[in-house]
Order: sequence, then C-alpha cells, then structure tokens
Amino acid sequence: MPLPFEGVREQLLRAGIAPRHASRYVTELREHLADLTERQRASGLDAAQAAARAMALVGTDAELAQAMIAKDPRRSLAARAPWLVFTVSPVVLWAALIWTIDSSMIRLLWPVGPLTDAARRESYLGLIEVAGFSANYLLGPLLAAGCITVALRQRLQSPAVWVGLALVALLSGLLGFHMNAMSYSAVGLIYVDGRVSPAATFAVAGLRAAVLFGFAAVVYRTLRMRAVPVAA
Repeated sequence: MPLPFEGVREQLLRAGIAPRHASRYVTELREHLADLTERQRASGLDAAQAAARAMALVGTDAELAQAMIAKDPRRSLAARAPWLVFTVSPVVLWAALIWTIDSSMIRLLWPVGPLTDAARRESYLGLIEVAGFSANYLLGPLLAAGCITVALRQRLQSPAVWVGLALVALLSGLLGFHMNAMSYSAVGLIYVDGRVSPAATFAVAGLRAAVLFGFAAVVYRTLRMRAVPVAA
C-alpha cells in the first residue's frame, strides 16, 4: 500500500517545487494526519473510520498540492532554468574536472623529470593509468547519470535534458579519441607523419558519443516511464 500523500509529492515536483521542499511538506502532512487519526480514535471511532475521517479533514491531494504551490511558488533551479542546469553546467563541470585532473597530475609528476631514473617514473604509471581511465571512461557516464538523476527527481521532461545528454556524450567521445589517439595508429587512423585524420576523428568520436547517448537515453526513458503517476 502506498504511503499517504505520494500524489501530493508528485504534483509538487511536476510543478517545479524543489524535492527537499516537497519532501518536507509531505512529512508535515503525514505527521498532521497521524495526529488527526489519533484524535478521531480518541473520539470513539475504530481504526478504519478514524483514518478515513482524518483524511477527509486534511483534504484531497490536489487541494493540498495547490495550497503548497500558492504558499511557496518558488521553483527549483532545474525547473526555472533547465538549459542552465542541463547544458551549461555539465560543460563547465566537465572542464573543471579535466583541469583538476591535469593540474593535479602535473604537480604530482613535476619531480619526475626526464633526468630521473626510469624506475621512479615507472612507479607513477599506475596512477597515470587510473587518471586516464577516469577521465576517458568515467566522467561522461557520471555526468550523464547526474543529469538523469536531477531530471527524474524533478520529474522534468524538458528538451534541455536531451540536449545535455547529447553534449555530455559528444564531449566524452572527443576526449576519448584525444586520449587514445596514438593507440589507433595500429588500424590506420593516424597518418604516418603523426597527424590525426579528421575523418577518423569524427568517426571514432561519433561512435563513442552514440554509444553513451544511446545508453543514457534508454536508461532515462525507462526510469521516467516507471515514475509514480500523479494521484487523483
């Protein structure tokens, strides 16, 4: 049996109310309902009658949701500016994370210059591989997961969500090609003089982007379809 006032939560989220405010309001309603139920029980009603009477006194989900919206019409940032949250923010966050990884690796590896012994440089290979793997394979999926999580929590269906997922996938594809460019020389994707083929760049980056975007789209659509419908 679903908990009471879940329909209120859904209506508030779809109206753009921030999830934390919607959750707090629903918690207050449930506490108020529990108090009313106890009062009805104290008046002589049985459990079922007391619960029904208390619900009638509280009001319908639509009435309660509208009261909250009228009382506090402020909407979440994702609802007010979805293009900022789902398109600009992921790009800025991506650039900040890449800069953090690069600057951290430069500072860490600064003592390991060309004149140092090979054994010392070898000790850093594991760390370099971890950083490269994280930047290459984890940043894109993590940012896509963040966009999906925010959209689902706020019950958003804005086109900005899809644009944001596409941007994240494209950045992931381009970064992945850049970081693994030398490994593609074995299959002829790099010219002999070391220049990267433009056609190969778009082909490989496009393939990586398509895979990530396709997976993220399936996950987003599947989870969105499983969202709890608004109660009457």
